[in-house]
Amino acid sequence: FLGTFGEEGTGMGQFDIPCDMQISQEGMVYVADRDNSRIQVFHSDWTVSHIIDGQVSDDSSFTHPEGISLDLCGNVHVTGDGSNSVTVFSASGQFVYKYDQTQLKRPTGIAIDSAGYSLVVNYDSNSLAIFNPSGTYIHSIGGFNN
Repeated sequence: FLGTFGEEGTGMGQFDIPCDMQISQEGMVYVADRDNSRIQVFHSDWTVSHIIDGQVSDDSSFTHPEGISLDLCGNVHVTGDGSNSVTVFSASGQFVYKYDQTQLKRPTGIAIDSAGYSLVVNYDSNSLAIFNPSGTYIHSIGGFNN
């Protein structure tokens, strides 16, 4: 055990329900900070690098991030169950695109395979939605379509 960092709160390096994390090949740590509606990005020494803020008024907005995954290009894919979306950002936090949202019903988790296809957990439809590398819906496994 090496220790812990962070505390409850809204400031940089503070969390309000951290839900998921990923570590990039460069050693950057991405943390889904659910109730602060943001992704906090840390250097390997746990100092804050930058924040990807979901509380903006454009296409890059997301709320309550619960899942994050990194693709082979280093882009950050964020599931937002409050916004029924998967939003993609560059490693530096610039908005790239959003997935096709018509098949998303409270997405809570995400994994990206070696070919760039995404599997998204659809909590409210008890299914996995599969998307191609550009975020276009392919099909679902399990669940129901309502």
